Amino acid sequence: MTILSHISHCEDGNDTNNCFKVLTDEEKMLLENNRTEIQFTKGETIVKQGTKATDILYLKEGLVKIGVNSGDNNLILCVKTKNHFIGTENIYGYDYHPYTVTALEDSTICFIDISAIRQLLKQNHTFNAEMYKVITNNSLITYDRFFSLTQKQLHGRFADILLCLSKNVFRAQKFDLPLSRKDLAALTGMAPESVIRIIKDFKTDKIIATKGKRIEILNQPLLEKISTVG
Repeated sequence: MTILSHISHCEDGNDTNNCFKVLTDEEKMLLENNRTEIQFTKGETIVKQGTKATDILYLKEGLVKIGVNSGDNNLILCVKTKNHFIGTENIYGYDYHPYTVTALEDSTICFIDISAIRQLLKQNHTFNAEMYKVITNNSLITYDRFFSLTQKQLHGRFADILLCLSKNVFRAQKFDLPLSRKDLAALTGMAPESVIRIIKDFKTDKIIATKGKRIEILNQPLLEKISTVG
């Protein structure tokens, strides 16, 4: 019996738009009047860990990484694609951003006043239910990340991230890697030297091919097996 089904380490945004679809025209106008849209360039910090949270973020376009740090130690929690909320943990009373959000590519972020979101949660029960699904999905991703980082070997962790990027972010077997070797190390909980070694192993075994930042997955079934076995 399979105890833990595979949950992606980054998200598919198709279901997130349901939150907006259930709003009335008046409620949509409430959001429109309480949002600010800002463009961020690649590498720019969007929110910083420990700062006051007054808005819920919605990633309209682009790609971001979410990470935590303590001193010199850094861990990337996940990568988020367009059409995703960021900061939902602040809706129910946590007043500070628990992580830093950084643009991996040029991105468009909608900052929605948290009081407007709270008002909609109170008056629209369907919106409340859809937002709860978003929060629940975030929790499931966190559980899967914790399992990968603590129970899988290095090759399994790296396979998880490659599958995430291929299936949910770029939806292609060939893509430009948006993460540096240092980022990949922070995302998989290993040293940069280990990342370089595993990439070399995967190339030797003809699981992937690389050219600069370009990665092509050559043997997805084997990559999925490595992810499953860990």
